[in-house]
Amino acid sequence: MPSSLLPPPPTSQPCAARSFLGLLGSALLPARCAGCGRWETALCPQCLALLAGPPLRVEHLGGAQNLRVHALSPYAGPVRALVLAWKNGAREDLRPAMARVGRRAGAVWAADLGQEAREALAGCRGLLVVPAPSGRVRRLRGRLVAVDLADAVAEGAARALSGAPAGRVALVASVDVLRRRGGRAHQAGLSARARRLNRAAAPLVLSPVSGWAVLLVDDVVTTGTTLGACARALRDAGALVLGALAVAAAPAPVSPSADAGPAAPTGALTMV
Repeated sequence: MPSSLLPPPPTSQPCAARSFLGLLGSALLPARCAGCGRWETALCPQCLALLAGPPLRVEHLGGAQNLRVHALSPYAGPVRALVLAWKNGAREDLRPAMARVGRRAGAVWAADLGQEAREALAGCRGLLVVPAPSGRVRRLRGRLVAVDLADAVAEGAARALSGAPAGRVALVASVDVLRRRGGRAHQAGLSARARRLNRAAAPLVLSPVSGWAVLLVDDVVTTGTTLGACARALRDAGALVLGALAVAAAPAPVSPSADAGPAAPTGALTMV
């Protein structure tokens, strides 16, 4: 992409020593599945299959407001274990597998766009795949998994949209243009209400996005507040936010008085 169009902000690089130690450990120890612990494989077929389904709508995200959020799996069991290992850098060998997951998810998301969304996209300058902003510590450590995921999702979406008529989609690109402000660094240990307040501040938008369509991407969505704030900031900057895509979504809180609620619509995840 021309630098005058959307100059990508600089990002930190992974620590060389950390990467070396990770590779050394992988060479000396037999691989174990990051999800279930099975020996001799980084990610077994059964755990990989948990992320191989189509992205499904997440219905319980009060913080997302009117943003359409899709996820590949509930954030529980083997998926939670492998996502944590991927995010924290304990398993550098997961990067290729997670890139494949991202490419496939991006392709399926683009292929399943409704007619209204396709017409809206056709009227834009192109599609930007924007990762949710990472914290300062994660940037310094080079653990920008949302950025890596956005790159893979953009590649998959571009392939799926490449068959569109000439001129319909000018460009698909991954751009890291959001920076967090306000709130504490981590969500761990916070209540649902505290999580919403912690991520309620709209992030900074570092580059012009007016006239572009946007797909937001994150590794895990809990209350949806982060993605909702991102969508608000991008819309205020003139972008058309089509939706958000996450690897996993936290389970919905269960109310003691809600013994039997209405059935979820087909193609939706309540993540209970």
